[in-house]
Amino acid sequence: MKTALVCGAGGFIGGHLVRRLKRDGLWVRAVDRNHHEFAPSEADEFILGDLRDGRFCKDAIDRPFDEVYQLAAEMGCRIRIRPPI
Repeated sequence: MKTALVCGAGGFIGGHLVRRLKRDGLWVRAVDRNHHEFAPSEADEFILGDLRDGRFCKDAIDRPFDEVYQLAAEMGCRIRIRPPI
C-alpha cells in the first residue's frame, strides 16, 4: 500500500487532500498544530505538533513515504506583518 505524509492537514485544503488520498487507497499520516477545522480527520494517523520544531519533524518523518504534501503555513499573517508607517 502506498503511503502519504500531509503536512498542514488541519486546514481546509489539507483536510480535503487527506480525504482524497484515503479514497484513492493510500495510508495517510496527517501532521498539523491543530486538528481539522471542519470535520474529524480521515487520516490513518494524525500527529499534533509544530513543524518548526526539529525534533518533532524527525519524529513525524520516521520512515520513507511514497508521497509528501507540504501545505503547512503560518496562519493569521496580519499579526505577523508590521503596520504601515
